[in-house]
Amino acid sequence: MKRISAILLSVLCALSAFNSAAQRQGKPLTDEDRQRIRSEIRSYKHEFLARELEMSREQQREFFPVYDEMDEAVDRINFETRELERKVSQKADASEVEIEAAARAVFSQKSAEGEVEKQYFDRFRQILSGKQLLRLRKAERKFTQRLMRHHRRAAGAEKKNGR
Repeated sequence: MKRISAILLSVLCALSAFNSAAQRQGKPLTDEDRQRIRSEIRSYKHEFLARELEMSREQQREFFPVYDEMDEAVDRINFETRELERKVSQKADASEVEIEAAARAVFSQKSAEGEVEKQYFDRFRQILSGKQLLRLRKAERKFTQRLMRHHRRAAGAEKKNGR
């Protein structure tokens, strides 16, 4: 656990430092940078979940491609919802119908995510034990909490160092 925390901290510090350096130079992160960072975080998340759920190597080999597929489907829903909301919000002459459709999409986002997750449950059930399935959400929340905690610490250290 300490190893994963140290790895997460170093990734977030590197991300923070890279982002700060890029901003100081007036350069935003590139799509390539974002993809690399996302890939690194995904790898650490896999490692964390595997350890938390006590997965065998075989389970890991079967589970993570399916899990990543689900994660990408949920990300698409989130991206599309944000894009629709952004476009309608910025459109000065948006009609009430467009505004209501965007609002409906925003309020339906969580249920759409839930539908995707329910579709993947049966696939997960073929790979993980009931106990592991039950612990999956808790492990995901724990990973996110640690990620955010490390991010806050890195940001605080950055401010302290005057960056």
